[in-house]
Amino acid sequence: MAYNQFGLIQATDFNTFAGGNPTTTANTINATWATGGSTAGYGQTAVANVAAGQTVAASSWNALVSNTASAASHQGTSISSVTAPVAGGTIQFLSAIPTNLSSIYSGRLNAATQGSTATNTATYGSTWSSILTFTHTATFANGDAARFFFNSGGQIKMTVSHPSGTGINLLFNNLCSNVGTIAMSAVTSGTQSIAGTSYAGIQKVGGGGNSPTIDSTKGYYGLTTANATVFTQTASTGPTGYLSTFIRMIVKSNGTQGSNGDTGSVITVYTIWDEVPDGLTVAASSATTMTLAAPETTNLSNSWGSITLAGTVSGS
Repeated sequence: MAYNQFGLIQATDFNTFAGGNPTTTANTINATWATGGSTAGYGQTAVANVAAGQTVAASSWNALVSNTASAASHQGTSISSVTAPVAGGTIQFLSAIPTNLSSIYSGRLNAATQGSTATNTATYGSTWSSILTFTHTATFANGDAARFFFNSGGQIKMTVSHPSGTGINLLFNNLCSNVGTIAMSAVTSGTQSIAGTSYAGIQKVGGGGNSPTIDSTKGYYGLTTANATVFTQTASTGPTGYLSTFIRMIVKSNGTQGSNGDTGSVITVYTIWDEVPDGLTVAASSATTMTLAAPETTNLSNSWGSITLAGTVSGS
């Protein structure tokens, strides 16, 4: 029978709330909390199902209620307060349970806060007069680790910098400042709220200058093994004839690695600095930084593991 007031709670009722593991069934705790699939799943310990005919123990209800509350706190989602039953007590019908599960599933890609950051900066140590290509990679242990990172509110952020000066150096200094921060989040359409800011899959934060060209659909779940240009911004001030100079970012992944809907375990970002036309000497110390903003670990445990950042640069 279905879970309802005055009814006898059966194992199947509880299992409907818990879901399997992995599961992609919406509005179950394990879809949001445990392995899930694609854009659902934080990689936390699954709530175990109850065998048919067995009593649904207070510990099982506690796991369901407490994990729902932890997911809501992680997301910043408002849910109805539920008091978990205690051993030996009577389990009351609580209409808030299915409603709360639906709420945390709907808000699964939101994160009220983030955790620690890690960075890798590649710097070109010589003068140059044509083009630079910075290559950064973020390598996860496997596809699910990458899913858990982005599903839990993790982001990859790219920034650029160049010393001040005059002429072409002032142009690149201003252009870098105008680029701001380019953030990669999970989504391919719409937005998700992370630490109080609404993010598309690729989004510019801060900066200024000319309006850039941005492909906002190439968040983590929009990545493939093909190179995709996601951001281009041209110079707005500088020497006459050099305002076609630009900074561009191109992204790709190593492709699907597992069976739960990931899009890759290695994310590559190419950052192109192109002086147009070639010829003026640009000073050394042009730099691009990849920053990994990890999910918080107050409400979640670290299910995404250790992530390796690497960066190189070539050009002339």
